[in-house]
Amino acid sequence: MNRRNTYSIPVPNAPEIKNETMPVLNRNAVDNQLLFGSDSLSTVYENFLLGMKRAGGPDMQVLGFRDVSTKDGNTVGWIKWMTYGEFHDRFRNLSRGLRGLGLRPGDNVGLYSGNSLEWPLVEFATYYQGHISIAVHETASRAQAEYILGLTAVTTVFASVPCAKKLAEMRQRLPKVKNVVLMQRAPQSVVDKLIENGLQVFNLNDVEAYGRAAREDKYKQPKYDDVATIVFTSGTTDMPKGAILTQGNIVSSISGAIFMMENKDLAQLSSRDCGVSIIPLSHILGRLVMHTMVATGCKTVFPRTAPTELIEDLCEIKPTVIIGVPKFVNRVQDKTMQSIKGKSGLAGSIFRHAVKAKVRSMKHGHNSHWLWDHVIFKPLSETLGGRVRLIISGSSSISREAMTFLKCTFSCDINEGYGMTETCGPASFTTHDDMSTGCVGTPFPPNMIKLVSVKELGYTVEDKPYPRGEIMVRGANVFRGYYRQPELTAEVLSPDGWFRTGDLGMFDDLGRLRILDRKCNLFRLNTGHMIEPERLEYVYCDHDLVTQAFVYGDNERGSLVAIVVLDAEFLRVFLSKKKIIKEGSKPPLHQLLCIDTMVRSAVMRELNSHGVEHNLSYYERISNLYLEPYGLDVYDLLTPTLKIKRYEAIRHYQVTINRLYEEIGTADADQNQMATMTNLKMSTAGSKK
Repeated sequence: MNRRNTYSIPVPNAPEIKNETMPVLNRNAVDNQLLFGSDSLSTVYENFLLGMKRAGGPDMQVLGFRDVSTKDGNTVGWIKWMTYGEFHDRFRNLSRGLRGLGLRPGDNVGLYSGNSLEWPLVEFATYYQGHISIAVHETASRAQAEYILGLTAVTTVFASVPCAKKLAEMRQRLPKVKNVVLMQRAPQSVVDKLIENGLQVFNLNDVEAYGRAAREDKYKQPKYDDVATIVFTSGTTDMPKGAILTQGNIVSSISGAIFMMENKDLAQLSSRDCGVSIIPLSHILGRLVMHTMVATGCKTVFPRTAPTELIEDLCEIKPTVIIGVPKFVNRVQDKTMQSIKGKSGLAGSIFRHAVKAKVRSMKHGHNSHWLWDHVIFKPLSETLGGRVRLIISGSSSISREAMTFLKCTFSCDINEGYGMTETCGPASFTTHDDMSTGCVGTPFPPNMIKLVSVKELGYTVEDKPYPRGEIMVRGANVFRGYYRQPELTAEVLSPDGWFRTGDLGMFDDLGRLRILDRKCNLFRLNTGHMIEPERLEYVYCDHDLVTQAFVYGDNERGSLVAIVVLDAEFLRVFLSKKKIIKEGSKPPLHQLLCIDTMVRSAVMRELNSHGVEHNLSYYERISNLYLEPYGLDVYDLLTPTLKIKRYEAIRHYQVTINRLYEEIGTADADQNQMATMTNLKMSTAGSKK
């Protein structure tokens, strides 16, 4: 069998089990075996040493950051770099400094901050001598932060200045927290507030200095099976769960990425590359990306995250690798394409002709064009620095249009991954030679995948043309269990190591995995139709107008409603074309446009037309919508990876949802009344005749 003609291979001699597919492996699996790492790679620290060697030694650059200072309200500074050697010395000193805080190997250490250079310093310090990192994302709700820090009983928390302020406010509910280590210089008022609340306050530099002066105790270095970190899930449906991940989980995932590079299924990275990650380091994917870059000798930069500042940083950094979530990728495409769509005459015709020519080339396996890449696409690619050759997207699929746009513009590889915290990053990954969209590729080398029927929802492995069911994963990257939640662990982790993801998927004719939806998100309308809300939200967010969408329905109703967040700039262009506002005139405030009945109707018609173009059935189209002027993130309804906290969104918008359905009922009643009156008039007219 030619393995390059398929994207997965069946596990040999696996028993046939009713209501399950045969488990499948990565198509390049050696001797049909899972990848567990390598003889020379069993811990994250060993991975760092390997990366330093591959990069060319301790003098090579590994991490970059912007030196930010404030003068007259303006941010100034350049990207500064830290070498492997400098970083190595600093995290080892910091690790020894943890002893001065009363910590010993095996203790939990809190990390409460957004992305920064100090974040990996603390993380590597915990891994070096066997401490366990407990990360809390800076945007986590107060309830979630208190829950995570309280459950794990941390005594010491490394915190950014904004997060330190929150810690002071939480102090009464976190009695076990004794020490706060400030990761950056903080105003004296913040320090005083922490001290007033009974906390001991230290600076990260002081802890490093203590470790630099201390001798290195002969602690036993961590091993492959030792716990490295407890990573808490996004909490889309409830309080986050703490996934226990070992050193082996992490290095097996790193080895999986390198294995795909060696088999030319993923672009090979080296010390010549420079990557940026826009995914929070508190999320396992953000961390795994950084560790993989370190392992290959690739430099990593932490850019600023505000949209304008991010673009400025990318232009200066000129990265070759960008890792982000689909919403970031889609918005880059939307913003650029909007300027192109406005072109007319010769310029617009040439651009459209160039796109068609490039798409034809890609269908034949060529991702470059001798003319259009230099004349048309180069100026666009320079908006992200001009050197991008690999884009990796995680958490959900990239739209077909965005995929085509990015490949045309950057002539680069674009890979998508599917995975969860519990699988320590990817469980499947698309390959270099796969030009399709909508799938998440081959099983990741450390794990195998199978589907199990969910008959109560109508998804079975006997479905035609392709088997469908709940995705189950088993392998070296699968977590050990949930921290202090044995009942939940038993629900999702079988005795023989299969993890029930809760996601519904299918295998296509080439053995590629496709994600359908979450089991817990599915619902049935009173018409009997099953609805996959995430898929519909994905379709609606694929429209230029939409930045966020939340689709709602339940088994007591026969139609769908939606909460939709629009791009203010695109909305004004759309309304001008529809002649709802005069072109060139000063438009009303965005908040006023969102409550305008005519605007709502126009947007709903546009989105439902978009749905028809994307093959949505009549029962999958929205019957009413609310235009949210501020965004779901303003109300803390998004996870750090920009997924909707569905249950919280329902609670937040319950009154609005009820009103939308009342409007549908009123409209239906008016239509029925008009139909009755019409029938009555026709009957009366007939009797007069």
